[in-house]
Amino acid sequence: MKDYEIELIHKGFEIHPEVPLDGMPMKEYFPKIDEMAGQLRSMGAPYGLEFNTITTMPNTNKALQVGEYAKTLGKSFEINKAMYKATFVQDINISLESEIIKIAESVGMTASGVRNALATDQYKLILEDNKTFCRNNNITSVPTFIVNDQYALVGAQGPDRFKDIFEKIKAGVEIL
Repeated sequence: MKDYEIELIHKGFEIHPEVPLDGMPMKEYFPKIDEMAGQLRSMGAPYGLEFNTITTMPNTNKALQVGEYAKTLGKSFEINKAMYKATFVQDINISLESEIIKIAESVGMTASGVRNALATDQYKLILEDNKTFCRNNNITSVPTFIVNDQYALVGAQGPDRFKDIFEKIKAGVEIL
């Protein structure tokens, strides 16, 4: 939104840490995934968001660690967009380090950098801090957008919703 000065900070948040490290069949985790995918397609279409049926429920821990590492390279937006596309459009299992590396390379990151990031606890600890932040702010789903440290928008939102909030903040109107 070119009319506003916006800083977007992505905080990786693992919603389903109980999923096995290599992921699991989506139908075992969400038996009604076909219905859910249809709903996602309908809700996302007006905003240009594409959703296909997903066959694997991923364990996102490693992908989220790489997302935190990407911040240090100025690649946060790029990696998050690529992970979204890989998961929801291409049905790629982002649990697998080999797939994560391919995705990271597609946005200009190196395989050795990703492997090094995953070999340390640095990004695991950041995910733990993010988990604490989410718990302290009652965030239980993604996406959740916190605007101006005072207002949370849960779920995908259209540009008009953000514009409304930005205008209220600009005008000094208290947002509940």
